[in-house]
Amino acid sequence: MRIFLVGFMGSGKSHCGRILAGLLGMPFVDLDDYVAKRAGMSITEIFAYHSEGYFRELERDVLLSLAALPYFVMATGGGTPCYHNLIADLNELGTTVFLDVAPELLLERLQPEAGHRPLLATAENLERSILDKLSERRPCYEQATIHLRIDNQTDDVARLVYTHLLRLQST
Repeated sequence: MRIFLVGFMGSGKSHCGRILAGLLGMPFVDLDDYVAKRAGMSITEIFAYHSEGYFRELERDVLLSLAALPYFVMATGGGTPCYHNLIADLNELGTTVFLDVAPELLLERLQPEAGHRPLLATAENLERSILDKLSERRPCYEQATIHLRIDNQTDDVARLVYTHLLRLQST
């Protein structure tokens, strides 16, 4: 079983993915970590020294090479499923889970780290940038197999995903 967590940056894909992988007894893969390792530089450096296009090509190559593994929980990057129609590939390769976090919560989470996020670092209005980019990506995210709406910090997201996966397997 391959599980791909998708959603906007700051939606908690990595945090949830680590916990979910533990619940399922599966390895956890953070796609951004593997991309950075392959490039020999951080994601921020890839954007600074190359381009977003270069990053997206590298991201796709790394993702498809990791997809050969038989089972894992993967935290994808926020834009991963939206480029090269990768959401269709992810849906074929495994189960996709959209962590749909309320925009207010995304803003709260992303404000302290916006300077370290290449697509937000130069935003004049962080809230507007988040809303615009989220609106642009939402149609892609909504193609996921499972759609979880998260409205507060206290939701045990990994347990919610786990429960949905069990329901999906029993049908």
